[in-house]
This record gives sequence, C-alpha cells and structure tokens, in this order.
Amino acid sequence: MDESRPRHQARRLPLIIERPDLAHPLRRMSAVVITALAWLLWLAMWVPFLFALGRHFGYDLPEILFPSQISLATFLSLVQVMPYVVGVAVLVFLVGALRERLKARIGTADDRWRPVGIDRLATGAALDPEKLAAWQKAQILYVEHGPRGRVTNAEE
Repeated sequence: MDESRPRHQARRLPLIIERPDLAHPLRRMSAVVITALAWLLWLAMWVPFLFALGRHFGYDLPEILFPSQISLATFLSLVQVMPYVVGVAVLVFLVGALRERLKARIGTADDRWRPVGIDRLATGAALDPEKLAAWQKAQILYVEHGPRGRVTNAEE
C-alpha cells in the first residue's frame, strides 16, 4: 500500500536520423530536393573562380558565362586577407579559453555552478529559511496558492 504503483513506460521511437523511413514521405522528398539545390548552389559559386583561373591560364571563355569584372587578382586579394581573419578568430577563441581558465583558477567560481542551498532557495522563493526547512522535513504538506499561482503558505 505504501509503495508506488508501476508507471506506464512510454515506448520511445528511434531518432529520425537513425530511421529515416519513419519520416513523412513529403518531408523526405523535400529534404532531398533542398539538399540537391544546396549542392547546385555550392557548385555555382565556384564558377567565377574557375572562369577567372581559366582566363589566367589563357583560355578564351565566353563573356556570357563570366559577366562580372571578377579576375584572379580579386580572389588572390581575398586569399591574402584570409590569414588575418583566421588569426583573429583563433586569438578570440584563445582569449575566451584563457579567461575561463583564469576565472576558475583565481577562486572566483561562477555563481551558476555553485550548489543550491536552503538559504539560496529561500531567497529565490522569498521565504524564511527556517520555514522552508520545516516544509522540507514534513511528510505531508498542504499548500495554499495565491491568485497568481505562487505558494503563499504551507502547513503540515
């Protein structure tokens, strides 16, 4: 009588990524179409570079396929800037990691990771710590709620 009854164990379905046949056929087909369009767009973005490279090596490519004024020098100027961009990204990452390590080493642990005690819980719930400790010790607790759903009082 004092033991809880066995609960209904809900059968968990596997993830869609593990069993794509569980997804709706329309969703599967739209995913294939969107993926194919994304690959085509990715390939299309390489066209200006390939045509600029072809012109650099002396191939006479039609003007229709290469309408803008992009040249290989434009791409090379982007490549010259790339080490600086990568360097700044790595520097930002290292500064963030160093900041986290120093914060833990100095001894000022982040408040997010400290355990929640009775005092902190009582402060967060705007209650008296002794009253909250008494509530926690009670086996049966009758709770009264206010108009906004907050706990206003509890009695054993």
